[in-house]
Amino acid sequence: VQLDPQLPTGVQLQASFQIPDSLEGTPTVHDDLRYLVYLPQGYDDDPDREWPLITFLHGSGDEDYDSTFVLSSGLPGVLLAGEQPEDFPFVVISPQAFPGATWWSPGMVPALAALLDEVSERYRVDPDRVYLTGLSMGGYGSWWLATAYPERFAAMVSISGSGYRAPFTPEPENSCRLANLPIWAIHGAQDQISDPQDSNLSVLQLRSECSGNVKWTLYENEGHLGAYERAYRDPALYEWMLEHSR
Repeated sequence: VQLDPQLPTGVQLQASFQIPDSLEGTPTVHDDLRYLVYLPQGYDDDPDREWPLITFLHGSGDEDYDSTFVLSSGLPGVLLAGEQPEDFPFVVISPQAFPGATWWSPGMVPALAALLDEVSERYRVDPDRVYLTGLSMGGYGSWWLATAYPERFAAMVSISGSGYRAPFTPEPENSCRLANLPIWAIHGAQDQISDPQDSNLSVLQLRSECSGNVKWTLYENEGHLGAYERAYRDPALYEWMLEHSR
């Protein structure tokens, strides 16, 4: 499916990206990477304007990861319900993980990087304002993708996920690849699925060993789902993103 630059604005449509045969590390059983694309209101008004881009990584679920699943929660769910802030000047892409895969499965990270290249070429995206966010599995995936390609992003927001998960502890030399990337880690204190202490450990490691630029928010009365449903409806999240550029 080829991306059509005349897609309507203010809605999310299904698209797919043909994975290059030469892409290193990508399982050959996957020919394409499906995703949702959202173009903001006013996108067509000025053909010379470049727009900030948010890449959203979904959480785990039934492992089919079709568009219905991706639209069921997080930022795509907020956009579907029209509950985003009134001023929301972002192109949003929401990739769908390969069936049964995680965001750190073999081939996923380079496929996501190639998708960013494709979208940046086909849409009027500001290369200095490319943001990364994800919830739950996508929160972990955001740490993973940002660590692999820290130079690609202006800022990253992880919700109900972390870069640290017992018994796995990232080596300082890997964590410190994120030293210059603004990061906002958000978690619910009542989370029974993803330990908020792991998020806190990620933050502490970056701050202590790498002098990282990390913001930490713990919602005292929220659980796993509540944290990301609250965060993605908060205008402050998007205002914070726009404060940062490469």
